[in-house]
Amino acid sequence: MTLTRFWILVPAAAVLVSVALARTTNPLFIAPLYVEYTSSTPEEFAAETKQLRERIGSSGSSVQVGFSAFLGMQFRMPGLDRPVGPDVLAPTLDGITLMVDRARSNHIPLHISVISNLFHGINSLREAAIRADVRNAQWFEDGWIAVPEEINRSRAVPRTAWITASSYATLLRHRIEESTRIVGERLAAAMEQSPDTLISISGDSEVELSYERTLEDGERPRGSGKIVYADYSPFMVSEFRDWLRDSRYKGDLSPATDDNHDGHTLNRDFHQQFRTWDLRYFNNSGPIPYEQYRAMKEKLPSSGEFFIQDGFDAPRTAAPGDAFWETWKTFRIRVVANYLRDFGKWITNDSRIPASRFYTHQIPADYVFAGRSTLRLETSASPLETALLPAIASPGVTVFDTFNGRTYTKTSSPDMFRRLERAGTHWGILEYNPSVPPTEDEKYYTSTLHKLYSFHPTIIAPFAWTHSEQHRQYRIQDTAFERALKKFVEEIQRR
Repeated sequence: MTLTRFWILVPAAAVLVSVALARTTNPLFIAPLYVEYTSSTPEEFAAETKQLRERIGSSGSSVQVGFSAFLGMQFRMPGLDRPVGPDVLAPTLDGITLMVDRARSNHIPLHISVISNLFHGINSLREAAIRADVRNAQWFEDGWIAVPEEINRSRAVPRTAWITASSYATLLRHRIEESTRIVGERLAAAMEQSPDTLISISGDSEVELSYERTLEDGERPRGSGKIVYADYSPFMVSEFRDWLRDSRYKGDLSPATDDNHDGHTLNRDFHQQFRTWDLRYFNNSGPIPYEQYRAMKEKLPSSGEFFIQDGFDAPRTAAPGDAFWETWKTFRIRVVANYLRDFGKWITNDSRIPASRFYTHQIPADYVFAGRSTLRLETSASPLETALLPAIASPGVTVFDTFNGRTYTKTSSPDMFRRLERAGTHWGILEYNPSVPPTEDEKYYTSTLHKLYSFHPTIIAPFAWTHSEQHRQYRIQDTAFERALKKFVEEIQRR
């Protein structure tokens, strides 16, 4: 028995030793996120690179210093009904070339954060998908796909209409997969051709369910602050039904009958009164064009061809502690995580880009502002666990701490950092600012950086390197944060 235990312990110890050794050989990458990375002129970019070296430092054996930047996926006349090829993705592929060429010619390392623009942001694929079939959008609990005033005001697809993460949106998923694989292939080639330039990538950036009818800009409560939940797309509700039915009630011909004779029915287990597995709303409706949807007086019909009395539906009223509601919330998180897993597989093209160089890029909503931002956690379905994709990606998160002039409200958390450190040999913060707005307390920044470094991150992307007035409260240049970063880099280089 003692010998058996010994041989069980040896591999475990070997793994821990290998992880520790890997961490000691991984240089830290300090990569301020440069907002105007692609929009600046070549001369401006060269000047900013020079400023980066003077203000933060230069790369050495222990620390690399470069830029990170967003690559927003853009398309040229995409269609939901036809494959995406390199010609359709030309704006995005040209962006990759520009980003890598700028870093290479200025001799700095680069991290690229890929953002699909299907959740945050906007692009023509998102618009084409929703215009062709609104089931491709996230739906709120009352049947609207965006802020109602925006839909009523204009025939354009509003920015507050986000894409569903449901895998049942099959045509849309094909277009996302095709485009993501093409982008991944181009990024992998750039890494192979310039391994000292393109250090790492992350994405899809900050995937979550929509907050648009609950929060302004993801931060301030709208109106009364009442939560309006997404996603009730017919695709999402169908996927929820099948997940429940296939995992617990396979063989039951309806939610009310125990046809598989296992002693369970959905209705009995969850205290429901569904008569059929068919959806209550838009069951087998086929595509619903945006213009048809706009014209509908009832976004959730109470009669007619798109309504089935006592049909299956996801719970639309919050009921904390209720088994059906809690199961729905679990499923929402699962869908976000599954989308990220698929995106990760597609962009790495079955690990051509190793997990050590590809990061997730999630908002850890269960830690945002010390866990006090319950509205964001409730709407987003994006807790820290969605950032953990073992063997596919290294975990990456967004972390902002706020400052009211006296005290800090922190997303930074030793518990979160510990979980990220234990998840693998590489992890990072892809947008980081320990004080928004900035403080003049340089010692605060220095202490915060050293505490963070004790958890062995491999990339920290301070946000933001910018001259934009829109991002003034996040600006690094000419702040105590910049001075602390410079001293921090110098200290690490001396070790």
